[in-house]
Amino acid sequence: MRIRSQIILSMVSAAALIGLVGGVAIFTQIAATKYLGLTEATNVAQELADTIVFKSSDGTPSLFERPEALKQFMQHQHRRMHRDFLVLDRNKVVVAHAADEEHHVGDKFEHDPNNEIGQTLEDGVARRFVDPEEVNAILAVPIEYPADTIIGAVLLEYDPVLHAAEQRTNGLLWLVGLSAAAAVLVAVGFAWLLLSRFGAGLNDMMRGMEALAKGNAMTRINHARKDEFGQLADGFNTMADQLASARAHVEDIVETAAEGIAVLDGDGRIASANPAAAMMIGRRADKIVGQQWDAVLTVRDQRGGAFATGASPVEMALATGRQHQGEVRLTKSDGSHLPVIASCSPLSRSDGGLVLTLNDISELRRAEGVVNERADQLAILNRELHEKSETTTRLVKLGELLQACVTFPEAFSVVGTAMTEFLGGLSGTVHLTSASRNLVEEMAHWGDVRSSVTQFAPEDCWALRRGQEHVAGPGMLTPRCAHITENGKKGYVCMPLAAQGETLGILHLCEPNAADKPQWLAERQQILRGVVDTLALALANLRLRETLRQQSIRDPNTGLFNRRYLEETSSRELRRMERSAQPLTILMLDVDHFKQFNDTFGHEAGDLVLKQVAATLIEHARDSDVVSRYGGEEFAIVMPGCSLEEGAARAEALRQAIRQLHLTHRGRTLGTVTVSFGVAAYPEHGAGWAEITNAADHALYDAKGEGRDRVVVAKTSTPGERPSIQLVSAAKASADIKG
Repeated sequence: MRIRSQIILSMVSAAALIGLVGGVAIFTQIAATKYLGLTEATNVAQELADTIVFKSSDGTPSLFERPEALKQFMQHQHRRMHRDFLVLDRNKVVVAHAADEEHHVGDKFEHDPNNEIGQTLEDGVARRFVDPEEVNAILAVPIEYPADTIIGAVLLEYDPVLHAAEQRTNGLLWLVGLSAAAAVLVAVGFAWLLLSRFGAGLNDMMRGMEALAKGNAMTRINHARKDEFGQLADGFNTMADQLASARAHVEDIVETAAEGIAVLDGDGRIASANPAAAMMIGRRADKIVGQQWDAVLTVRDQRGGAFATGASPVEMALATGRQHQGEVRLTKSDGSHLPVIASCSPLSRSDGGLVLTLNDISELRRAEGVVNERADQLAILNRELHEKSETTTRLVKLGELLQACVTFPEAFSVVGTAMTEFLGGLSGTVHLTSASRNLVEEMAHWGDVRSSVTQFAPEDCWALRRGQEHVAGPGMLTPRCAHITENGKKGYVCMPLAAQGETLGILHLCEPNAADKPQWLAERQQILRGVVDTLALALANLRLRETLRQQSIRDPNTGLFNRRYLEETSSRELRRMERSAQPLTILMLDVDHFKQFNDTFGHEAGDLVLKQVAATLIEHARDSDVVSRYGGEEFAIVMPGCSLEEGAARAEALRQAIRQLHLTHRGRTLGTVTVSFGVAAYPEHGAGWAEITNAADHALYDAKGEGRDRVVVAKTSTPGERPSIQLVSAAKASADIKG
């Protein structure tokens, strides 16, 4: 809708609104007059009802109780108010009236069509009704005395009150109506004046805007107005000046812009091009204006390939009239390629055309190349870091497994399994130096190639000689270790296993294809060092634990198990024999006259006797036997799976073997060493360790008491009796041993 039509519609709406407001005011005033008339009549009737039932303080009866006084009062009110009144009792009987010829005192009032008076007498609510005989509006108001007790009603003729109120408001209604009509006329007049002035100013503005839209930048609006249209005309002229200045400024920007900007018409010819575009194309600007764009610009996709027909951004923008953008490679006149972002923005002119913007991104692509190179380097470093992290995790796991091992065989089993994962493709061995330091023995091996002997002297390995790793292989001048068995075509490394200031052995690795892999060791140097350190520390700890364990269970003088180990082991063996229903024999032996050895030859000679006796016991014991020093010069042997007879025979053989010892100390002969044996067995002498040892101990005491240098077997007895003793003949024992 045009602005002029909007103004006309607004003025008409305003006039109609003024008329509507006037009509609403008149209607409201009429309604208010009726309401006020009814309110006034109700107040008058209520006041009259209150006066009729009023009683003074001196005890005078109310007017309702005095008919003559009530009649005079009603006549007086009629003369004063010029209105007709009726007073009814509770039964609608006329008690008094004023100037009403149709009703008489004592008559019953029946002119309420719907019994409005009866309803008022019931609920005490004032009601208005029309007397059908006199066609008058009558208002009925209840008379209450005492409060809330209805004793009658006052009837008031309502029409005179309403007519009086209407007469008072008629003048006001005429004033409101005339004012509304005058307001409508004034609004119409102002509308016509406004439209006439607005139309002239608007026509001037429209002519100026149309000229400016056609491209006439010199258009100005001439006027002599002082109103708002004059201000708009001044603003328009100022805007036109600024537009001309901005156009010149934009042209300067386009000329100096670093991006190449070219304008193409609807046919694809180049209408203009800035110096940056001419430089990118490689031709002068005046040589390319007016030519078809594809005759001047050679564009290819970002990989350097030719675009399909109609697929380049310029062709799609010309064909669709929509904006297109993409990365292309611009072929310059010298044959070089320039990566650019080509943005094609269609013009809003009727003849079409577009603006082609070329943004050089060669520096960006070079920067991306550097970033990609750095990203590749970071990826390599990240991969190496990840590999190192995994290696560290595996080393920690290897250390935990080795620390959990309690024996050297367990540790070497873990090493043989783990080395394949750590050093995939390499064969190797772990050699440990013996306790005597004169031999290096193989403890673990993995891989398919065995390049070292299993045993060799420490001086055969250069790593043990020098205390540092030794590498040898094809093309290397370093000497090869004497323990290497291959012919020199393979590469190997020996690394000492050193921890806690002690060299425990070496880790030996072999690379069969060392000639083709000159960096085979450098690739694994870090992980190899971690494996060597972890393995050396674990083996040192394991050796220390083994030493401590042996010290806790061995007698330091004889090397035999001590009494605590004997009791722990024997109880376990006894339970095992009980489960498998096999016998178990215990030998208790004591060196005869040991105190004389100490007193005669000294304690060193006594220690020599104990060591030789212990050596003889170990020499004649089975692998399953437990030989221990029970205390002082007393020894004990537990023989699982051995019966009582067999145990007695072995005790006799041991007694003879010890008797045949010839000991000398510092050039002096120590004489013959004899021992006494007590033999007891499971189940003959009891089911518990304490019972069996007590029986063997008692048998040993009996052997001592009977002259020493003999074997006594404890015999079973009835409860409460001491076990009987049986001597074993030497000839029979020897025969049993030989048999």
